[in-house]
Amino acid sequence: MRKKLTEVQANKNALPLPPPVSRREFLAGAAACAIIGPTLLRAAVRPLDSLALLHVASRNGHNGYVHTYALTSGSCKLLGTTAVDSLAALAPHPLLPVLYIARDCQQWEALPRGVIETYAVERDMHPLRLLARTTMALSATGPRSLAVSSCGQHLLVAASTGGAWNAFALDRRGVPSGVAIARKETGAMLNSHTVSLPTPHGLVFSPHVPLAIGTDPGSGRMTILQPSPEGIAALARCQAPCGLTTVSPVWTGDGRYVIAANARNASLSIYEMNLVSGDTRHAGIHLLGTTPTATPVTTLTAHPTRQAVFTSRRQGSGSRLELWETRGSDLRLVSDTWISGHVVALAEHAGDLWAALEDRLIRIPAEDLRSPHPFEIPLPMRGVQTIVTQNLAALHFQSV
Repeated sequence: MRKKLTEVQANKNALPLPPPVSRREFLAGAAACAIIGPTLLRAAVRPLDSLALLHVASRNGHNGYVHTYALTSGSCKLLGTTAVDSLAALAPHPLLPVLYIARDCQQWEALPRGVIETYAVERDMHPLRLLARTTMALSATGPRSLAVSSCGQHLLVAASTGGAWNAFALDRRGVPSGVAIARKETGAMLNSHTVSLPTPHGLVFSPHVPLAIGTDPGSGRMTILQPSPEGIAALARCQAPCGLTTVSPVWTGDGRYVIAANARNASLSIYEMNLVSGDTRHAGIHLLGTTPTATPVTTLTAHPTRQAVFTSRRQGSGSRLELWETRGSDLRLVSDTWISGHVVALAEHAGDLWAALEDRLIRIPAEDLRSPHPFEIPLPMRGVQTIVTQNLAALHFQSV
């Protein structure tokens, strides 16, 4: 009797069995483990804060390079350098340790088109491992920007000299599947004697919905793009009265506003995104207002939590870093600082603002741009084009 009571008590304390897993769920989990396995193994023996990476893209003529750094709270260590011929743009996958690179090779296999290369990202001395090489659509040349949707299912490319947008569906490994979907842009009549030529350039996805803003400095238009397996829909367009620069615009963290640098004068414009009850089919965008800057803005990146944007502009022999916050239809200057040298690109990670100059990287606390002790390291070569950060620790938690 005592033995039976003990068995009954043990059964009561036992944990319930997990629900059964379908074959589809099992295969999906296996595919995710196949690509993130090396990263997760390294995560088991390294602190999670050491899994953040910074990719610096540089180019000298046709020779391009991606320098990958490991970031921690107190250091920035170069892991390795990957050579990429005719490097034009790069973007990280938001949910997987994958990096995309666009190559402006003009021709591929004797046809006029660019190429997208997909790399697995690993935290070792060979940080980028080529997974796939995917051709863009015919005549889609001159890639200038890449963007990946927050859901990780869509990749968009701006083909500037080809006058087109390209879209790719991404599979569970983050690799482009199928052929490129193209949307060709047309010129616009500026007056009775002048026609503008389309030059798609800037691209950035909303942080919340699979919609992207594409900017075209040639026509001076901003377009809401929606990629799908059937095509690329242009849901709405907005003419930029002050023109558009080749600098990609940014969304504020809440996905409500888009901020862009203007071409015809030194200023920033703020646009508002309209969604009716979250229905992306009836999305719209309109200009709210324009705020002057002392000199033209050359690069910008979004603040991670506030309706604000970091910008850089040239000032004398250096650069002026500024933090602008939305205030109704205007932008208000919150803080600023001057640094020696010309800032080429900006990126934000874990409360720090990273600035890439011609010869070095600088890390500044995002909430204290005037910090008296910025962290600096020299760059291995000049010709920096852009920088992006990638948090592999966050990718680990989102994948399990």
